[in-house]
Amino acid sequence: MSKVKKEQIPEDDPFAEWRKIQLTPEQKAQLRAEAEESRRKAAATGVYERLMALRGKVHWDLDLDELREDRD
Repeated sequence: MSKVKKEQIPEDDPFAEWRKIQLTPEQKAQLRAEAEESRRKAAATGVYERLMALRGKVHWDLDLDELREDRD
C-alpha cells in the first residue's frame, strides 16, 4: 500500500483510486531487483543466443484472409 494517507487524497481527485494502489518505493526497488535477477538468469542460460539463432527462421502457416474473416 502506498505511504499516502487517505486523508491527504482529496475526494474529487480523478487519480485517487490510482494513488491508493500505487507501489511504495521499496516495492518498486524489490520488483526491479527481481527483474534484473531474471534477466541475469536468462542471459546465463543462453536464452538470447537461442532467440537470435531463430531470427528469420520461424515461418507461420496462417492464412491472413481467413483470420480477417473471423473479425466480421
